[in-house]
Amino acid sequence: MESFIIQDLKFFTPIQLGEERTYAHFDTGAVGNMISKTRAEGLIEIERRTLEGGMGRQEVRQVRLEALNVLSRSFDHETAVVFDAESYFGETPFDVAMTLGASVLLAAPLILDFKRLWMGFAENPISERLPHIAMDCSTGLPFITLSSQQRELHTIFDTGAAFSILNANHVKALGVEVEEIYELEVQDPAGGKGRIPIFRLESLHIGNVDLGTCEAFAVSLDPIEQRLNRRIDLVLGANTMLASALVWVLDKTQNALFFSDRDVNVYA
Repeated sequence: MESFIIQDLKFFTPIQLGEERTYAHFDTGAVGNMISKTRAEGLIEIERRTLEGGMGRQEVRQVRLEALNVLSRSFDHETAVVFDAESYFGETPFDVAMTLGASVLLAAPLILDFKRLWMGFAENPISERLPHIAMDCSTGLPFITLSSQQRELHTIFDTGAAFSILNANHVKALGVEVEEIYELEVQDPAGGKGRIPIFRLESLHIGNVDLGTCEAFAVSLDPIEQRLNRRIDLVLGANTMLASALVWVLDKTQNALFFSDRDVNVYA
C-alpha cells in the first residue's frame, strides 16, 4: 500500500516514469492517461485525437509512454495524450508528470482507503463477505448505482472530479430535492473554466451505507452521455469520497465495487 497526497481535492501517488521518480494524478473518470508537455518531449507520437472534458474539448497528441511503474506494478505498453499539466495542476508543491486513467488504475483490483489515505493494487482475492454492489466497466469507466431519496442514480466513480457532479438534465425527472448553497470556480483537463453553483443532495447511499450529504455542482453531461452511450445521473467526486471515510475496492475482474465503513481486512 502507498500513501496518497491530496492537493486542492486532487489525488496524487508516487510513480516511476522511465528512470524518473515523480508523481501522478489518479483519475478513474478518464479511460486513458495524460502526460505533461514537458515529459512528452522525445516520446513517439502515435496519433492526434480530441480530448473532451465536462466543459470543453481540444485537439491533442497521443504518445507512447516509457516504462511506467505504479504501486509496484509495471506497465510497458501504455499510451497517453499530451496536455498542459502545468496549468491544470497550478501551484501543486511537487512535480506532477501525468494523470493515470482507468486503463492503468483498474488493471488489477484497486484499494482506495479514505480512512488512512492509502491506496494499492490488491495482492490477494477480495473477501466476498465485504458489502459490495455491481460495477460495470464496459465503457472503460467504473459505473455503479447509488441512491438518494429512494431514487436510483446511475453514477461514475470518478477520483479525478474534485467535486461530485449532478447531471442537470436529469435532476427534475429523478424527483430528488436539491438546494443551491454557494458558487465555485472550476476547471477541467480540457481547459474549460467557469463559475458553477453548488447544490446539496441529501441522504446519498451506497447499498445500505448512508454517505450523508453530497455537495455537487449541476451541469449538462449530454456530450459525455452521447460519447459513452450511457445514462449518467451523478459523477461521484473526491469531496464525497473523502467525506465518506470508506475503504473502497474497485474490482473489474469481479465486476464489483466493495466498500466498508470499518477497519477491515479486505482479503478473503
